[in-house]
Amino acid sequence: MLGAITSEIQELSTAITDLIKYRTIANAEGKNLDTIGRIVGINRQNYNYDADYWYQPDDAGVCPDNGHWWVQKSQQAIIENMDDITYRKWIWMKILTNHNLFSSKPEIEREILEGIAETVGIQRTGMIEQDLYVTTSISSTNKNLLTYNTNTTLTENDYLFSYPATTEIGSVIEES
Repeated sequence: MLGAITSEIQELSTAITDLIKYRTIANAEGKNLDTIGRIVGINRQNYNYDADYWYQPDDAGVCPDNGHWWVQKSQQAIIENMDDITYRKWIWMKILTNHNLFSSKPEIEREILEGIAETVGIQRTGMIEQDLYVTTSISSTNKNLLTYNTNTTLTENDYLFSYPATTEIGSVIEES
């Protein structure tokens, strides 16, 4: 009888341990990772701007000046879900962004490196403007993410990365 009770307690203990273990960023997968992403404020869906066919004529064999290039209210890029490895990096990057105190250059550079695995140089060019220096091998998607912003009721430019308040990105300059 003691053996039966012990095995039931061990099974419960293992279940609780696994529940805790697979709810951490390092070990979470699938829905558990989605839950962590929702908690920190990052969505699994991502735009992929690296697809070549978005700015091509709709009809095959049509010259660019004779084909339709723009369709109103169409999506501008492929929307796809990130895999667990990429999403885990984005969650970590969002946690760093959420806890960034002063938006110093090293903090921002670390966020970018953790989030999109790109080394970026930042140079201030004006009171609120800065240029970003990237390598020529950067993907179009990552280059777009560096400057992507939305306007909210609290801020005029709310960037994905924690650039200082009122920042404007002047240029993204590619260097080898």
